[in-house]
Amino acid sequence: NNVIISKGAIHYLTSKEIDEKKNYLLNKVSKEKKIITLILGGPNKYYKYSNQNILNIFSKISKQILNNNFQVIVIPSNRTPVKIIDLAKKFFSREHIIIDKVDKDAYLSSLGIADFVIVTCDSSSMISEAALTGKPLYVAMIPPSKKDTRFKKFRNLFKRMNIIREFDDKLEVYNYEKLDETSRIAYEIKKNL
Repeated sequence: NNVIISKGAIHYLTSKEIDEKKNYLLNKVSKEKKIITLILGGPNKYYKYSNQNILNIFSKISKQILNNNFQVIVIPSNRTPVKIIDLAKKFFSREHIIIDKVDKDAYLSSLGIADFVIVTCDSSSMISEAALTGKPLYVAMIPPSKKDTRFKKFRNLFKRMNIIREFDDKLEVYNYEKLDETSRIAYEIKKNL
């Protein structure tokens, strides 16, 4: 009875915080373009951040930019290698926004102003955080270098809940109920106390 199971990672983000920081990047984005926020994790024992793996993701996004009126905001995390941020700067033209260091305000703002959010598959936490927005949420896949059962299980749950889709060759608008497990579980704990 004292075990509470969360769907996804428990995290510190709130909808209020995202709304409050929305304007942080607003003056840097085009009013005429839809926004793709790309959130980059970093290498771990399951997923390698080789130039080829990351360029594959960038190329898929580039097709979206060419076929639609999109602007990209690239957000790194603590684990994103500097060489990958540099690769993003070289790959995307100047009209796109590449945040080159960990910047919480930029992260929150990019979630607030995005029309579509793409997160790399290596971070269940960042996928869970992005699910708080209720916005179309796509997962950019990197081929696993070893069996990634735990990550797959997590992604399959989020797919069944219609929260995520795999990022391939198109972006579509779809809806799901915002996932705020931190508030739900805090409420359960308070109730039990």
